[in-house]
Amino acid sequence: MNNKIGVSIPADKYHQHQAVGHSGLVRIMRSPAHYRAWLDHPPEPTPQMLFGTAFHAALLEPEKFGAEYAIAPKFDRRTKEGKAQAETWEAENAGKTPLTVEQMSAIEKMVVSVRAHAGAESLLAEGVAEMSAFWIDPETGVECKCRPDWMQVDGGVQHIVDVKTTCDASAEGFARAIATLGYDVQAALYVDGIEVITGCKATFLFIAVEKDPPYAAAVYKAADEVIEVGRTKYRGALQLLKWCRENDRWPAYQPNGEIETINLPRWAAKFDLEG
Repeated sequence: MNNKIGVSIPADKYHQHQAVGHSGLVRIMRSPAHYRAWLDHPPEPTPQMLFGTAFHAALLEPEKFGAEYAIAPKFDRRTKEGKAQAETWEAENAGKTPLTVEQMSAIEKMVVSVRAHAGAESLLAEGVAEMSAFWIDPETGVECKCRPDWMQVDGGVQHIVDVKTTCDASAEGFARAIATLGYDVQAALYVDGIEVITGCKATFLFIAVEKDPPYAAAVYKAADEVIEVGRTKYRGALQLLKWCRENDRWPAYQPNGEIETINLPRWAAKFDLEG
């Protein structure tokens, strides 16, 4: 496979591609067994994921959003008239993903909030949405992939922009999300992958927007430490994936059947001692 960027393919085709991406690496970091189960039995998107996908389209690809989503009125399917109305709506909106009035309202307000943020608006003023990239990791030979939400080139500097819906877009709250959800791994993988393909370093920025009123938005540039920590994690994950493939072994938490001593988490032990 040749290293390449700017590949325009549907999201489902990207996710089906055999190359490993951020989601797979985060799972193998939990255990190879969890990665294998995820690979063999891909989970259905959760309502939160579907909402996030709809918001991404509304913000970054408004024409696509208009073509693929529609407000679904509430029909009383218990009545003959309600059933007929529902069938008519479904026929007129065949192929579209239905959204409730409440969901559509929230998405519209989130888009307004992001666009009202000067930093976010400057990043999204020009660029390309949802372009896929594929490359061979030089150290392991593992096929990798990424799909930046948005890419912008500003004076020769490449910006990778990732849009995240969140419960807390404050610096403290979103930093927790980066650590717990593996966004540091994503940032490092994307930055390194784009450099392998283009030979140019890129900055990685998050646009975080809350899913509840007042739909606050914030923009954060991933610090060097975030990239370094994420790089250490994903490089270890790639090495583990290579070993698992070569040995056709996908162990869980205790690969050699160890018996471990377990203790309370640090916060619980502290509470117990002070209690």
